[in-house]
Amino acid sequence: MAEERKTKFCSNCGAEIDINAKICPKCGVEQLIVPKEVSNWWYLVPIFLGIVGGLIAWLVNKEVNPKKAIKFLIVGIVLPIVCLILYIIFISTIVFTSVNKAKEKANEAQIKTKMSALRTEIEFYWDKENGYLGINCSREELSRLCNNIKESAGEMPTIKTSKENYCCYVKLPSGEYYCISSQDPSGRTTKIFPGKAGYCDGITFSCP
Repeated sequence: MAEERKTKFCSNCGAEIDINAKICPKCGVEQLIVPKEVSNWWYLVPIFLGIVGGLIAWLVNKEVNPKKAIKFLIVGIVLPIVCLILYIIFISTIVFTSVNKAKEKANEAQIKTKMSALRTEIEFYWDKENGYLGINCSREELSRLCNNIKESAGEMPTIKTSKENYCCYVKLPSGEYYCISSQDPSGRTTKIFPGKAGYCDGITFSCP
């Protein structure tokens, strides 16, 4: 087994000096530090201990390999900052999504309330005209209610009628539909388009 060297030669005068000497005792010239190989396992210290780990890894290795020691310190400083930023982004995304969902649910509740008011007016029309035929959003008594629904839903409700039946529906912000009809006056939320044949198509007047 080769014996480890304990001396080196001065880069200026060539004198043999101690291998760890920073200044040549013969000529007084500062010696170049030859960095030694440092294990990459040291990166685990700042990764798990953050800034404290980076500082420890730097202090231990700064004399042996200054450049790599600085890298350990940088990892210890930068990694916690990056993790903090990602955590803030993650929490912000959750909060933003939750707020949007809450707003959407509140808006849908408003739409359903306004649809209930429209249903009441439609039923009143039945009592007055003895039938539903001819009811639509262009009629003066329904125009204001339909426009109120449009303000919340972004579109006018669709009303289909016959003399004995009616069906009214509107698309909610969630993409589902809210439907009320003479056969289902309490209303229901559905993913199926109510205008599809077999539902509010002028024949059955039922919510899907």
